[in-house]
Amino acid sequence: MLPLIPAAVLTAATLLLATLWRLALLALRRPAAGFWGRTLRWHLGLLVVHLFVTVPVALGIALPHLAGTRPDESGYGGPRLAADGTWQLQSRESLQAETGEPGEGDAGAACEESPFAVSFVAEDGVRLRGFLVPPAEAAHAPRFVAVLVHGLFRGALELETPASMLRDLGGEVLLVELRSHGGSQRARLTLGRDEALDVEAAVAFLRGRPGAEARPLVVFAVSLGTAAAALAAPRIDGLDGLVLDAPMDDAASTARRVLGAGGPWSSIREPWATTLLLSARFLGGVPLGGVQPEDALRRLPADVAVLLVGAGRDRRMPPENVRALYEALPTPPGRKRLWVEPGASHGKVWVSAPGEYRRHLAWLVERAAGPAAHDAGGAETGGE
Repeated sequence: MLPLIPAAVLTAATLLLATLWRLALLALRRPAAGFWGRTLRWHLGLLVVHLFVTVPVALGIALPHLAGTRPDESGYGGPRLAADGTWQLQSRESLQAETGEPGEGDAGAACEESPFAVSFVAEDGVRLRGFLVPPAEAAHAPRFVAVLVHGLFRGALELETPASMLRDLGGEVLLVELRSHGGSQRARLTLGRDEALDVEAAVAFLRGRPGAEARPLVVFAVSLGTAAAALAAPRIDGLDGLVLDAPMDDAASTARRVLGAGGPWSSIREPWATTLLLSARFLGGVPLGGVQPEDALRRLPADVAVLLVGAGRDRRMPPENVRALYEALPTPPGRKRLWVEPGASHGKVWVSAPGEYRRHLAWLVERAAGPAAHDAGGAETGGE
């Protein structure tokens, strides 16, 4: 019922104007027989029009251009490492404690102060911000390199926990902020189609540095980022490992589930969802019918190791959809793994089961990059 609130506001605005007009007529002593009856009937009709047409159509046009990092994460300035190299994890709560209020802080200024901030440009000219963090054992060459991609309305802050795990496993990690998010340049939301260019640009940036081209490559993504990663993956030569947490199978059906996943006053259900999605597709320019991550995953080279992560309480990317994606993979059984954590919610598996999460990442890394130096004798860090 989210559209009811703006529809009521729009109706109240014109009703206020009508009231002022009536007061002006009274001041001029001009008769207005039946004024209120006509006005109320008109506004009842306007409320219906605003509720079922104006608001969902306007939202469909506006949302693709307004999507970006949520205010309480907008001040994020990049990862922080302690003197001993330990990753000091940040959160929305820690940012709020530092700034005093959600949304305060200058992300651009913070980016300039971060020693890990990097910048690169996607193929279509969109400038992107990222944070490149060396492996935990800085004295040794990275065991692999990893690109990490966040979800809708989030930013690099969301990636700190999995990035720190991959870093501890020997990876050099690049936390990418998708277009319109964090410190990256604004562009229209396309639910993965153009965002896939961001993933490819991040890979090119990593591989463009001396000595990095020959290192194994892992791509990690969560929620919306999984659509971008899945679409980019078949086009990335030499991809060794792919981790998709809360993976998207189809943009149109996922968008419908996301709209209805909130509470009674924060969700958009039928018939408003259909109107909004049609508006987003034909007026807002969102390619809902053309973003098919499942089809892209079917084209994934069979030698790419794949880990799919689902959450038992995820209404946006339900476990049955994640299982269907797993079955569709062309990857042989020994190089793909499905893990659904029963008690977790969307994008929160690493919060619900951090130890298991790291173990599954270790399994993926071993298949993508080979055993770590201390495991060269054959120890398997990520057993079935």
